[in-house]
Amino acid sequence: MIVGINGINIRSERKKILNSLIDLLIQKGFKIFISKELSKSFSNSKHKVYNDRTILNMDFIISFGGDGTLLNTVTNVGRKGIKILGVNVGKLGFLSFDVYDVFEKLIHDIQEDNYTLEKRTLVSIKNKNNNIQNNFALNEISVIKKDSSSMIKIHCFIDNKFICTYWSDGLIISTPTGSTGYSLSCGGPILTPDSKNLLITPISPHNLSLRSIIISEKSKIKLEIEKQKYNFLVSMDSRSYTFKGDQKFIIEKSNFNINLIHPNNFDFFKTLRKKLNWGLDLRN
Repeated sequence: MIVGINGINIRSERKKILNSLIDLLIQKGFKIFISKELSKSFSNSKHKVYNDRTILNMDFIISFGGDGTLLNTVTNVGRKGIKILGVNVGKLGFLSFDVYDVFEKLIHDIQEDNYTLEKRTLVSIKNKNNNIQNNFALNEISVIKKDSSSMIKIHCFIDNKFICTYWSDGLIISTPTGSTGYSLSCGGPILTPDSKNLLITPISPHNLSLRSIIISEKSKIKLEIEKQKYNFLVSMDSRSYTFKGDQKFIIEKSNFNINLIHPNNFDFFKTLRKKLNWGLDLRN
């Protein structure tokens, strides 16, 4: 089997863990490619660096780090459909899993096709000029003020029906996967990964009655940004582009999914309890 590995700024103890995982993969007969980002963490790597062509031959890619690394891996994979296994050595880790201590069993299960493959929804954005590269996101697409403390004015439509005008620091269009990210920190609800919905959450709205709204994933969202004197950002997970002036964007569910490998015993609600300390009480 052929496996890719992606990681960013791997040092000290994390590098020791990664080396042990690589040794195990080699023992299991895997052919290994690493990302350009990961190669920067090794001064003398004997492993080849993968590119857009070699990635197509991979059985799966290991994202070694936290959720940020996994989002970067999603950018690498894009529409290619390659399966991703997230190994968490980061902090929170909603998308990647704390599996490195049972990695040997998990690799054996993958070789035996004994795992769960979960398809995660993405969102895509386009504008009139279609000049946004890698215009998809697994977590969220956000429109955010940049060069001024002034609020940004966003007219929002769903399926050509006007919702309202958001006077705020920005607006987040989130997938169920991203509901535990930026949207959650702005007061949005948590959606289970298999929800067939998208989530619109304002960032620090001037009108306090504005709240998150959950809509069908089949809906098409149109955002009209009223002429801005200052620049503003459109971000897709960790990537961003700067815009200015009158702008219109269409945001909708992408026509492809991201395939995440889970251990068969993966439990989303257990992850919530562990990562967010839900129900943490000495009486329990």
